[in-house]
Amino acid sequence: MRWTPALTAIVTLLAPVSSTTVNVAMWVGDGAASNCVESSLRAIEYWNANYAGAYHINVITYASPSDWKAVLETGRDPYTGTRIDVIYVPGGYHPEWHWDSDWIDLLYHAQIDLGIGYVGICAGAYLHAGVTHRGAIGEDLVVDGVTAIDGNRGNGYVSVLIQQNPITPQSTWGKVYKYYYANGPGMAAEDGSVFISDNRWYKVCWLDGKEIRIDVQGFGKYAELVNGWAMVLGWYSVKKDGEWEPSGRFVLLGVHPELTERTGAWKLLARALIWAAGYEPKETPTKKPGSSVSTPLVPALPIRLPRSRRVCG
Repeated sequence: MRWTPALTAIVTLLAPVSSTTVNVAMWVGDGAASNCVESSLRAIEYWNANYAGAYHINVITYASPSDWKAVLETGRDPYTGTRIDVIYVPGGYHPEWHWDSDWIDLLYHAQIDLGIGYVGICAGAYLHAGVTHRGAIGEDLVVDGVTAIDGNRGNGYVSVLIQQNPITPQSTWGKVYKYYYANGPGMAAEDGSVFISDNRWYKVCWLDGKEIRIDVQGFGKYAELVNGWAMVLGWYSVKKDGEWEPSGRFVLLGVHPELTERTGAWKLLARALIWAAGYEPKETPTKKPGSSVSTPLVPALPIRLPRSRRVCG
């Protein structure tokens, strides 16, 4: 069963003929917060309306666990056969509790065998980092080179220092920006990782009978309230014939760019999806007949809930 076709259609409009389409499978079922879902769609619509000259983002939403399982198993939409480039899990409260019991193995399969990218915000970052139980900071059930060391510290704006990275423009590097925070994780290197520099590390392990290398880079550091990294990116590589072949990329965000009332933050979400799909993000203006200016879209206001629950994160 699909979720709200009208909202899905929002992000498929205005695709320039010359642009590359990035197909994103987005979880919107149980465990996904409605404001995170709606604001994500609005942020992606903003990108498509203004910057999709090179990359247009097409979102396909899923609320059915069986459909979601089919995407992870095959890498394709079960209804149209469309190839999925990125899996996106927005903020909420433990969406993985509503999935198939083998979702960790399915996630490995999607990223390592099929080469699909992954973007997770808040709850989506927690689950990729292996936190699958309420309040279990430090739990690490998913091998991805990242673990959650902090979080669950309420709602509000926090300062994040952006470091050099392939996702955000060079003009952002070395600057501090405010992002909306809602009990998201502070992240660090997983046990067994080898550091290349202060913000880069890798881990070599065996998963499903394959020798895997996971490269990780922290690129957004909490400057207050939370310990660790607010933003990390990484990619899996599989050893074949003595060489490491890159596979699926991932981006984990402990803060909410989609809930941040700044268009640059909205673009961060779009650029993360594009990078996770295997491309180098470009802010190429979208060609639109009649007008070169579009009105910025304002995301839905965050839902404030008790600190004891990790909601929207």
